[in-house]
Amino acid sequence: MSKPKIRKKRHNGMKRAQRFFNRTRIWTWEADRDPRDDTQRAIAEARTIRGWERLDGDVANALVRHRHNWIICVRALCQNIHGAEWVEEEVRIARNVVLNDFQDLYLGLRAEVLKAQRLDQVIDVGWICGTFGDNRTPDDEALSLHGIGKPSKERQATWRQVHEAKAGQREAA
Repeated sequence: MSKPKIRKKRHNGMKRAQRFFNRTRIWTWEADRDPRDDTQRAIAEARTIRGWERLDGDVANALVRHRHNWIICVRALCQNIHGAEWVEEEVRIARNVVLNDFQDLYLGLRAEVLKAQRLDQVIDVGWICGTFGDNRTPDDEALSLHGIGKPSKERQATWRQVHEAKAGQREAA
């Protein structure tokens, strides 16, 4: 009778998660609030053989808890009085970081985006992050244009309330 084969290399959960989440994106807008408890909603998607598929909440939470290479784009949806729309953006690349830890980076990029724009033209501000593998170069083309949504006066009013609340929190700190 032969002995069972002993595996010398141990399973690495982090590497498995990095392979699983190799091509994912997650985004949110400050005005996209859950009406029940006013929390900000985020949407996560993964690239599969069937195209981009939405991830459920548990999988999305695992995505932000593991270390990945991220393209981080903070963006502002803007519109002038003539109806022309555009996106103002700031993009950074962060390697081997946990997305939950990027709050300070977000606030800095958010300030840069808003500094470059008149506040009366801002409809909403948000971020989108995409993962990329160790051996790939980050591809940020069209990342800032994904999931923009439609500008509206209601969305702009909600964003202004959130923006004023954030400003009040910074002053209190």
